[in-house]
Amino acid sequence: MVDQPTKLNRDFLGKVYHSGPHIVEADSIRNYALATNEKNPLYLGKEPETHSPLYPVVFLPGILSQLVEDAEEMDLNMLRVVHAEHKMSWRDTIHLGDEIYTTTKLTNMEKLGNNEIMDLLVHCKRNNDIVVEMNYRLLIRGEDTGKKKPAGKAPEPKKGEVLLRHQSFVTADQGLRYAEASGDHNPIHKSDEIAQSVGLPRAILHGLCTMALASQAIVEGLLEGNAKRLKNMGVRFSRPVLMDQTLTTEVYEGELTNDGLHVVHFETRDENDVPVLTLGTAEFI
Repeated sequence: MVDQPTKLNRDFLGKVYHSGPHIVEADSIRNYALATNEKNPLYLGKEPETHSPLYPVVFLPGILSQLVEDAEEMDLNMLRVVHAEHKMSWRDTIHLGDEIYTTTKLTNMEKLGNNEIMDLLVHCKRNNDIVVEMNYRLLIRGEDTGKKKPAGKAPEPKKGEVLLRHQSFVTADQGLRYAEASGDHNPIHKSDEIAQSVGLPRAILHGLCTMALASQAIVEGLLEGNAKRLKNMGVRFSRPVLMDQTLTTEVYEGELTNDGLHVVHFETRDENDVPVLTLGTAEFI
């Protein structure tokens, strides 16, 4: 199917959104870990010793709700928004009781075929110090016209020696559980009917939940369960993930950065051997 062009209001380019403070509580860390099927005891105790890598995304809903408020004037149909790419850099560990303030700048809008791309730069701050940085790329799908277009080919990941393969099971209620823990209640992740109304096969899993599942391969398989060693991670969300299936993440040897960080590459595939996360990279000490 081909998409009818969409056009975002460029007057919003450069706008900065603010949210917070968000008080980091034990239940929040634990609930996010459980919603992503974590078994690491460091995240699950009465007072968790640390948080799972993707936990800081719980600071985003306050920002996204402001984006929704601007959606009509921005000509942004939120039901046609999907997560295209995400990068995270961890500069410090977030602790229980921290007050986190989040700022987000709309840094880019551009055409991609008949779709639009929107880039957001997110900073999660404690006492004015950035503890986590995220680059958040959204794709706004054009309206379906009923015409056919050639299928795109997912990019090939860099493949060195295979270091490990990790399986994650997406439960039938994964989208509902993740929505509650993360605060992202976009109905395309919760309702088959609404997802189908915008051209999706049925409700799809949050991209950040898929990324969280993939991060477990790195932390548990290579970092001995110590998420504090993970410094940077990025993925492209190449295909939607449906509920009630097993995903397989394959991790490949990479190289060293100039700063001495170890780099690995990874790809996640669904039960039909279709890549759902591509161009995955992780850097750690």
